[in-house]
Amino acid sequence: MPTYTYECKKCGNEFELVLSFRDYEAKKDRRCPACGSKNIVQTLAPFYAKTSKKS
Repeated sequence: MPTYTYECKKCGNEFELVLSFRDYEAKKDRRCPACGSKNIVQTLAPFYAKTSKKS
């Protein structure tokens, strides 16, 4: 499942949420786990793919 990174504009906390695509679209009421603020923005994060094959 994809990992989404967020930053709280109130307290500056950076956190990650692991959500399915369905949960990402359905759950719009996200809050900062540190202060409970809804004033959060999604940030860019590096992408990596994990496969079972050896390189």
